[in-house]
Amino acid sequence: NMSKVDFTIENIDAEMIIAKKTIQKEIPLPEGYEYVPFSNQYQDKISALYKELNININLDEKIQSQREIFKNHCLLVTLKNELVGFLCLLKDESQCLYLACTAVKEGHQHKGIGKAMISKCCMNFDRIKGKYPLYAKVNAQAYNEIKLLSKMEFTPFLGQTSTKSEEESVQDWERITKILKEKQV
Repeated sequence: NMSKVDFTIENIDAEMIIAKKTIQKEIPLPEGYEYVPFSNQYQDKISALYKELNININLDEKIQSQREIFKNHCLLVTLKNELVGFLCLLKDESQCLYLACTAVKEGHQHKGIGKAMISKCCMNFDRIKGKYPLYAKVNAQAYNEIKLLSKMEFTPFLGQTSTKSEEESVQDWERITKILKEKQV
């Protein structure tokens, strides 16, 4: 969801996956941009960023239920104290960590901010004990995010999830692949 959501596309949720230690180095933010720690003062700014990009996530609910994770595993990017990017690792029903809530403000997209945040998040994830891979929740309507994650070696997850059978995951990725080809992504 780094760029605006395209509502002309079918709404298909899916997951992507990357093995631990796949990303070998953190990509730096472009000059002038910096990471700031998550704090409640940014909550309204993150919500405003989501609204601008048509991202429908109940952030307040996620923060309340996973406060420690937000404190320790969220990345906020600013330029001259203006929030321009956000990404977080969250836990799903099975307690696996996944990349979620990714957003980069219009006017700051296509400058490497999303790529930098994803690489930093993957490097941080690699320091967490555990053998499980990192998942990314994606949606066909945010096809540019799927394109970027693919370039960074995330691959479609074709297995059973907490909400889908293996067969449903495969069918959804077949539909998403068709959309990506149509959009020439």
